[in-house]
Amino acid sequence: MKRLLTIVAAIFVTALSAVAQQTFRVSEGGVSWLYDVTAFVDEPLPFKQGTVNVAGHTFTLGSGTTMSVDATPIEPLTVSVRYADGKATVTVPGTLANLLTISVNGANVDITAAEALADEVTYKLCGTGESFTLHGDYKSTIVLDNVKLTATGTQPALWIDNGKRIEFNVGEGTTNTFRDASTNEKKSAFFVKGHAEWKGSGTVSISGTSRHAYSSNEYTLFKQSFTGAFNVTSAGSDGMHIEQYLEIHSGTFSIAGNKGDGIDVSYVYESDGVTPTADEQNGQFIMTGGTLTVSATADDTKGLKCEGKMTISAGRITATATGDGSRGVQTAGDLYLGTEGATDAMAAYIYMTADGDEYTDPATGDTNKCRGLKVKGNFYHYPSTLERNTASLISQKKIVDVDGAYFNLGGTLKAVTIQ
Repeated sequence: MKRLLTIVAAIFVTALSAVAQQTFRVSEGGVSWLYDVTAFVDEPLPFKQGTVNVAGHTFTLGSGTTMSVDATPIEPLTVSVRYADGKATVTVPGTLANLLTISVNGANVDITAAEALADEVTYKLCGTGESFTLHGDYKSTIVLDNVKLTATGTQPALWIDNGKRIEFNVGEGTTNTFRDASTNEKKSAFFVKGHAEWKGSGTVSISGTSRHAYSSNEYTLFKQSFTGAFNVTSAGSDGMHIEQYLEIHSGTFSIAGNKGDGIDVSYVYESDGVTPTADEQNGQFIMTGGTLTVSATADDTKGLKCEGKMTISAGRITATATGDGSRGVQTAGDLYLGTEGATDAMAAYIYMTADGDEYTDPATGDTNKCRGLKVKGNFYHYPSTLERNTASLISQKKIVDVDGAYFNLGGTLKAVTIQ
């Protein structure tokens, strides 16, 4: 029987070697591994005790395993994940068969990359499904191509469990949405363990049902090449919860519907949990372009908050504080607004609305007042504009609160008085 299977396989592959597109497909459990069929013409596939070895990887033959040849092109180092009709299908180059462990459960995909993986793999996601999870130790690229993931279990809609650089490429003209369930046990609906870098011109919308909408436990960077839209439509806590730093160079951002802070940038700490690490730009918010709209509607929350220095050299921020004791923008460090020597006062711009009352913490008795801008360090105001919405209930003398010193270095104040 073994010899018969070997002969049949040899005839099968040899006959199909003349097909215009020579791709040999082995499919099992929702995953298809693609090989160049010509590689097996002179070396027939070895079958042994219910298994077949294809290019060094052993597949177990069963009722769910199929082999065929088709015209699918093989994209090197590219994994395609397609969601449709309540299930997911994954297409992978056979060269990765010994480096990726892939599990498909309905419309949920879980991929673990082996430690031996030493090449960057691109994962393309499209269609409507539930979740995508990637574990690994090597940098990766995630392409979002009109994907809609609505998780129903204990996992995020998208979870990257990897401490390395993860690039997100949002396809031009695409709309990509992510939402978790209230049963999600992780930090957020879209959770990145690693360095998240964004580019592309499509739209991303995230809703966090259990806790945060978007989280990264290391920096998040929106490159100059990110010209799309990033939206948080709701969050059980923070809209964006980021450790180390958040850097925005371009794009349009709308953070709304959050029950916690709109954007919370916190320190990465040493093992003692008290001392901030010496990581570059730790705790900082940096903006050099783009537009950002944030709100603080819940009591004692902030629309935009960071634990370190805040630098806004260009770009427009619209911040609304309506919760009692809320702040539209708050930095625990110094604020640098505008750029020294700039000629356009509107290149960097903060527009504030503040309408909340005082808030007294029932546990500590501490009282916070609603403000459009709170700076706990010094405020360096280079050519740029800080404007108060004149309809705000908080007066122009109280809408900005600076604990340190205010240095006007060419800045413009509209309906704002800083004492």
